Amino acid sequence: MEKERKGFSYTVSREQLEDYRKWPIERRLKWLYYANKMRKGLPKKTIEIQELFRSGKI
Repeated sequence: MEKERKGFSYTVSREQLEDYRKWPIERRLKWLYYANKMRKGLPKKTIEIQELFRSGKI
């Protein structure tokens, strides 16, 4: 029996990776910082749902 697929996936093209590699380190770190800061501002329930997706529970 095939296991039901859960969680999520996404694709990053080679072009997107190459573009990211061209960014200066400072820009990459700022991008990560702001992404983490944005996530911390999300409602607790939203973060819980995201974690369930990441772990493949839903």
